[in-house]
Amino acid sequence: MIFMRILPGVLKELMKHVPTVLFQAVEWSEIMSEVPVISRRMLQKEGYTELADLQKELLKDIPVSIRHEDVSGPVLKPGDGKTILALYFRQLFSPHGVFLDLRSLHFNHEADHLLWNPGSLWTKFSPEFQEGLIHVYDGFYLGQDDVYRKGLKMIGLLDPHWPLEDQEKIMAIFRKHFGSAQTENVQFKSENLQAGIIGMAQFLLEKKARIKKDFLYLGIYLVTMYATLEETKESLPVKEIYLSSRIQRPLTSEKS
Repeated sequence: MIFMRILPGVLKELMKHVPTVLFQAVEWSEIMSEVPVISRRMLQKEGYTELADLQKELLKDIPVSIRHEDVSGPVLKPGDGKTILALYFRQLFSPHGVFLDLRSLHFNHEADHLLWNPGSLWTKFSPEFQEGLIHVYDGFYLGQDDVYRKGLKMIGLLDPHWPLEDQEKIMAIFRKHFGSAQTENVQFKSENLQAGIIGMAQFLLEKKARIKKDFLYLGIYLVTMYATLEETKESLPVKEIYLSSRIQRPLTSEKS
């Protein structure tokens, strides 16, 4: 794959964990236009310090400290899974950008405090994609199917012109990666996420639909988060963590 050969080494390593079928559903013109931006961010750390400083304010009520130097990880302790999942959710609300690499090697401890040295790969989701993603999570955890459906449309996974049967099918496929998180604690397993991504990508290919670059970045974010939470072996109250991590704003409603 030509795209993979021209990427920086660290990103190639990250991409290995994303199911290859997802690449077949991506808008390649968008991805290729991103290569120079990705390279500057990863090799020259363009925008890194500025975003890290902004994220410190965003994360001030979450028990994790951003460090710009190597933290010599990974060292994970009981309870870190909850903090890392809160970090994942909180960044989704950032108006400035998202550090995408949540692999455990970026985490360590100072006494009992979790340290995070973000990798240099970051992105800023388009406003529509970010808002749609929040609608997806709100819709799922608040049990609002109308909001969930609207979110999937906004992130480009659902076409309102599809037959209702197909709309319901993609809603069910994407819901699988949530597991039973709406009603009980969840132990994260990467194989479950991988199966969900493959099912989603195969469905989109059948529909001859294409996903945007933002979704590929989200895939990296999800894959690295799942891998780290799987290492912790913790069973987490995901719904509770999401609702406590979301930026205070009006809860999504059917009329939004």
